Formats: sequence, C-alpha cells, structure tokens
Amino acid sequence: MKNFAFYFLGFLTGAFLIIWNDFSNQFLDNDEYDNPYDLEGLTMLNQEGECISSDSLIIFQNLTNSIALAKVVDSDMLVLLLDNEGRLFYDGEKIKIPNQKCARQIGVYTYETKAEYQRTVPAVSIK
Repeated sequence: MKNFAFYFLGFLTGAFLIIWNDFSNQFLDNDEYDNPYDLEGLTMLNQEGECISSDSLIIFQNLTNSIALAKVVDSDMLVLLLDNEGRLFYDGEKIKIPNQKCARQIGVYTYETKAEYQRTVPAVSIK
C-alpha cells in the first residue's frame, strides 16, 4: 500500500508540473514586450543595434500593415522593415531614409522561403 501511495503522489506531481509548465508558457511570459509586432519568427534585441549604412530601401514583399521585407539599395542585404506609425507599404516602393535618421537594427526575423530555405535577416526600424 505504501508503494502505491508513493507512485500515486509521483503521478500527481508530474501531472501538476506539466500543467504548470503549459500555463506559465502561455500566460506568464510577456510576449508583447519581446515581440510587440505579434509576428512569428521575430525576435527583438534587448538593446538597439547598429545602423544599416544606406539611405534607402526597396520594398519587395509586404507582410502586414507596417511590416515588410525590403532590399537595401546598393547591397544584397535583405531586412525586415518595421514601422511604428502604421504606415502601409507596397511592393516596389522606395523608402528614403531621412537625414539624421537611419535604419537601426532592433531584432532579427527568421522565415522560410518558398523553396523551403530558412533565412534570418535583421529587423530594422527607421529612427
């Protein structure tokens, strides 16, 4: 009888820990702080990174409102452009970066291409 009690208490403890782990992953993690754009694959940096050295970007794929993949002019670099002002982007749009501002890295974005390659690009915001 004593062995059964230990087995049963171990089972209950394991079940409790599984339920607690699921609960804490869903409700206690502050995902809005980590990813305020609610975009899967986007990981925000703790501190802002360096500026991308270019004065313009060309949008080649709009993902959602205020979020688009862009090519850095005069480079083969791709970036995820995040706009905090709710601006709408369209394919082929040329984004001119104003003087005294830059495309500053604020995170990284990982996505899968149509050819099923995984790509990771810097996530930038014009600041």
